Formats: sequence, C-alpha cells, structure tokens
Amino acid sequence: MNQPTVGPILKGRELKHAGGGFCTVRNPATGAVIAREACCTPETVGRIVADSQATFTSSAWQGLTAPARGRLLLRLADLVEEHAEELIDLELRDVGKPIAQLRGGEIPLTAAMIRFYAGAADKIEGSVKSTEGGCFYLTTWEPYGVVAGILPWNYPLVNAALKVPPALAAGNTIVLKPSVETPLSTVAFAKLCLEAGFPPGAVNVVLGSGSSAGTALVAHPAVRKISFTGSTAVGQAIQKLAADSLKAVNLECGGKNAILVFADADLERAAQAATLSAFVNCGQLCVSCSRLLVEETVAEPFLALLRQKVGRIAVGDPRCPETLVGPMITEAQYRTVLRYLEAAPAQGCRVVCGGGRLALPPPLDQGFWVQPTVLAGVKPGMAVHDEEIFGPVLSVVTFRDEAEAIALSNAVEYGLSGSVWTADGERALRLGRALDTGIVWINTMLTGYPQIPVPPHKMSGTGVELGMEGLLAYCRRKSLMLGYNRTAPVGWGL
Repeated sequence: MNQPTVGPILKGRELKHAGGGFCTVRNPATGAVIAREACCTPETVGRIVADSQATFTSSAWQGLTAPARGRLLLRLADLVEEHAEELIDLELRDVGKPIAQLRGGEIPLTAAMIRFYAGAADKIEGSVKSTEGGCFYLTTWEPYGVVAGILPWNYPLVNAALKVPPALAAGNTIVLKPSVETPLSTVAFAKLCLEAGFPPGAVNVVLGSGSSAGTALVAHPAVRKISFTGSTAVGQAIQKLAADSLKAVNLECGGKNAILVFADADLERAAQAATLSAFVNCGQLCVSCSRLLVEETVAEPFLALLRQKVGRIAVGDPRCPETLVGPMITEAQYRTVLRYLEAAPAQGCRVVCGGGRLALPPPLDQGFWVQPTVLAGVKPGMAVHDEEIFGPVLSVVTFRDEAEAIALSNAVEYGLSGSVWTADGERALRLGRALDTGIVWINTMLTGYPQIPVPPHKMSGTGVELGMEGLLAYCRRKSLMLGYNRTAPVGWGL
C-alpha cells in the first residue's frame, strides 16, 4: 500500500519532492511504516532559508507590529485546539504517545505556550541608561532575523510550540528542523501558522537527517540564531559548527536529574512524583528525574511503595484511554535502553521491578516496548547512575544525610533539573540553592510551565527557554545614544 508523503514547507507550501530522496516514518507502537518523508538536500535547505530571509525583510513582515504578531499567535492557539484531534492522531502514530497524555497534557500545554508568548509580544522593553552630557543613552531589543529551531524526537509538537511563538513574537522568522524520526506534527503545525495569518515563509520546515539537512541549516550564513533541543553530543557539534560564524546558540541538552526524598517527606506524594517523573513519556523527557536519592532510614519502605505504584502503570496501546506509558519512540533508543538493562545486574544493581523488554500481543508485538524498571543498589560510577539512559529506568541510591544527598545529586556532568521532598522548610531552601541544576521543584514535580524559565547548567546546555527570559533569548541587544544638546562639543571641535 502506498504511504502518504510528508514534505518540507517552503513559501507556505509542502514539497512532495525535496531532492534528497525519501525516508520511512514508523509507528513505534507497532513498527509499521506510516509515511514517507521527503528529505532535503543542502541546496533545498538553502532555498528554504533564503525564503525565510526574504520574508523577514519584506514589508509584510516588517509592517507587523508586536500587538499584531500577538493577535496572530492567539489565532494560532485557537487553531491548535480546533485541530486537536488531527494533531493527536499524528502524535499517536508518529511518536506513540498515550492519548490521555496528549489530550490532558500536551495539547493544552501547546496552546498555553502560544498564548503566553502572544501576550508577551508587546512587552519587550528597553531602558534609559542615562541622560547626562546632552545625550539619552538607551538600550533596546531587536530580532535576530532568521532563526533555526532544531527539534527532538521525544516531544516534537511541544517543542515546535516552545520555539516558534517566542521567535515570532520577538519579530524573527523561523525554520524548523524536526527529527527525521518524527516529522508529522511539525509540518502540520507549520501549516496552522499559515492558516493563522502569518505570511508564507515566516515558519518554514526542512526535513531530513541531521548530518545533511541539519548541518546545512546550522551553517547557512542567513541563520543568525540557533535554538536546539536534543542530546549533549549533538548540541556540542552544533555549537562547534556555529562558532565559525559566531552565531548565537541556545542549547537544551541531556539530563541525569535526581529526586531527593528525605525521611520526613510525605512519602506517598513523593512516590507519586517519582513514578510520574521517571516513567512519563516512557522516560523520554530531558527534565525527568531518573535518579532517586532516598534517605537510607526509609529506603526499603519507600521502595515497597514505589514497586506498588509502578505495578499499577498501564503500559500498552497508546489509543487506549487508560494507558499511561507508551513505547520507546525510536528503535535506536529502544536498543540503547535494553543494553543498559542487560548490563545493570553485572554492575551490581538489583532489579526491583521490570528489567527488560515488554512482550505485547499483535499488532503491538513489533513495537519498541520496555518494562518500567526500578534498579536498587546503584552507586556513582555505574553507567546507570552517571549516564543519561533516556528510557523508563529509575536508578535508586541511598544517602545518610543532607551533605551526602547534595554531593550525590551534583556528582554527574548534567545540571538540568532536580526535585526535593522534605517537610523541613529551611532544608528545602538550602537544597534549592545547593543543587547545581537550572530547575528545582520542591514538594512538587513538573509544574510551572510555561511561566518558568529553563536555564540548563553544566553539560545540559546553554541559554534559556520558556518564561519571559525565553522570549528575550530570541532578541539581541542594541544600544542607542541620542544627542539632544546642539551646543555640546563634538570630538576635537576643529
């Protein structure tokens, strides 16, 4: 049976041929091919970027005021909600996300992020630095021009909404590059941008591999800002490539985040938080806490509580409303996670629950299924402690006191997020300052979006996303000195 073709977006139109051949798009829940993807050559990428540059300099775009851009974003948010079922179906087939997660979480979050930046579009404010010496000294913000938004495969729709609205609100145009594995919702989102009233070329899309289409996009001289979400290794490569032309780069990369549970915590709520954070989206979430640091005096009862909750997680058909956890999204990551699980017992880990591939009946038997897994006896130096697994694996480490908890939490190269569970308010504040991460949730988990900024530390990235700070990340500063005293001397007075 012929599969539908998804293509890049140029001048508001979807190309069914882009010169770079075709890739197959698979449903990770079943392994079935669901579409073919028209991949871009570097030359096609160049045409798409040039179109975005032409749109940026056009009177149609330059004539749009900030309030007008905000109104278009509000229309876009409405369209996302109106087309929710279409977007849900694309994410179900392309990414394998549970329908409850999409309906109850990702579609509302997508619309909320768009509306947040719609309201922020006319609130980019400069400042007067001084009025001395016959001059006004001012600082303002202006758009970069063409922005490249490079998306990960784990949250393609949410990440499109994370990058496009602030880029457009700030006055840029943007070229999106979704993962070659999960292109469908990105192309649909770009079409909704056109339907909302944004000029053709304001939001374009390139498709294909990172080594070809992605490299051509990052290296293009008209691209002046890059926003990337993905692995640390790819982020490093992008930063090196961008350095040749001194492009501004924003990176949100890996995480090996810790949830710290003290003996005085509400253990029931802490176990709920640990279960959600470790296994939502099958553990494929940069800010999830995949390490559980628990005070040793309550470790065994807490593990028993956790085992009960993990046993109640419904894993399976993403279209079933009761399903909480779907498949691994890519075959490569599925095999990576299984390799970690195969090696864990030999390293001294104890499998509390899970531990391998999940067998499901047809048509799910060819999908990329992994059991939600809890590993105890984990110590620093083990791969499952130090390295980002990016799957449904929770590594449990015990600590004796607050100082050891801090040291363990900070003992990895990443610094994206963390969570602290304690009834001691002073301890919570101490831990909030001591943890070397960009986000710290205290007695809560995965809350605050889109208002809170996400500023990664260490090898988790550079720059910031979300919040008002995330809007200013798509702007560059400019200083203006305005002379108002015609009698003031200028230069040597010759």
